Formats: sequence, structure tokens, C-alpha cells
Amino acid sequence: MTKFKMLVALALILATGSLLIFSPLFNFEYITVSGNFQIEAKEILERAELADSTNFFLFSPRRANARIKENLYVEQVMFTRTFPHTLEIKIQERFLSGFVEHVNGMFLYIDENGRVLEVRSYKSEDLPIITGLRFSHFHLGQVLEVDNPEAFSSVVAYSPLLNRHNLVDVITQLDVSDSNNTRLRLFNIEVYLGDTINAQEKILTLREIVDVWPLVQDIRGFLDLREPGNEPIFRKIT
Repeated sequence: MTKFKMLVALALILATGSLLIFSPLFNFEYITVSGNFQIEAKEILERAELADSTNFFLFSPRRANARIKENLYVEQVMFTRTFPHTLEIKIQERFLSGFVEHVNGMFLYIDENGRVLEVRSYKSEDLPIITGLRFSHFHLGQVLEVDNPEAFSSVVAYSPLLNRHNLVDVITQLDVSDSNNTRLRLFNIEVYLGDTINAQEKILTLREIVDVWPLVQDIRGFLDLREPGNEPIFRKIT
């Protein structure tokens, strides 16, 4: 076989191989999305430009990752491809922990790390308002830059705990204006938490109290949790 014939044969093999690889034989048939609670799977697939006709070899995880993360509620995306027809997408989301009032009646919705995820013109009834932070500007998708970092540290310490122990929907206010005494508003009860030392123990105690007091929304008073390990001090207002 001459050199020319060998080159022709090689070209034919490569062309045939390319046609085979990029043919519908290697299109995804099974695409699953998991870990998403706030974002619909349909949006994730659309952002990733995924369809039944997407080819296994032509799919770009890097591009899809960047496109999906344009939604600020997405923190991480993981792709697992199983040859030749399966793609698994696992999403890790950011969760709102509260909102901060801004100028002109606007509200910044932040996650538990203080990242601004959204700006809305209305308050959510299911999230606490966070007061006591001093700032002059913000950038969507970035952690809020404040003039009082000690107050911001209180937000970062307590917000994840409120989320983790399902207290966000019953806490109406998180006041960090005094970093030595962070305060919560639990319906009509003002809760004193003190500083961020033993923050988890304090929030666990609060969770137990909420579970024990089924009519807590009908009670007015002050609850002092500043000394973890001691009995909570409650003073009722009639």
C-alpha cells in the first residue's frame, strides 16, 4: 500500500469514527437533577443547554457549570457522566437567611454568609429582617460590605444555625446592632443571645423552647439565653 493510499484509508477511518461518535447513538437518554429545592430542574437543564439530542462527547461541563451558576442561588454544580447515555447533575444551593432594608424601599435578600442573592421591592413574611448592619453600597452576588464587621460576624454566626434548626420562618427579626448582645424577635418575645460564644447551644435551647411552647405566638415577654448551661430566664409581659 502506497503512502497516499494509507493516508486516504486513515482519513476514511477518522471520518467514519467522527460520524459514529457524534451520531445520535451517543446522545444522552437519561438526565437527572438532584439537590435542587428552590430552582426547578427545567431551568437547570435550560441553562445547561441540555436536551435529548445532546451528545455525550459534545457536552461541555465547564460551559454548563458557568451557565447554571448565573443563577445566584446555585453554589456548586457537579456532573457525573456514565458512558454512553447517562448524565447526573447534583446541585448545591444557597439558602436565604433574611433581608436587609436598603434605600428607596428596596430590600436586599442575603444568604447565611451575607451574600446578596436578590433585590426585591417587598419584604418576605417568611424571613427575618436583619437590622444593625451599616453599609453604603452592595454588589449583587457578592458578600455585603459593611462598616461594622463585628455586627456582620454575628449575622454569619447565627444565620446558618437559624436555617439549620428551621427557625427562620418563626423569627421575625435578627438585630445585630449590639455585637455583645444579638437579639431575636420570636413573635412577641424578644430573645437575648449575647455574643457569638456558644451560639449553637443557645439556638438549640431556643429550638427546644419553640417545640415545647405550642402557643408561643400568643406570649409576650423577654427571653434571656445569654448564659448557656443555665436555665433560660423568661419574663412575661401581660
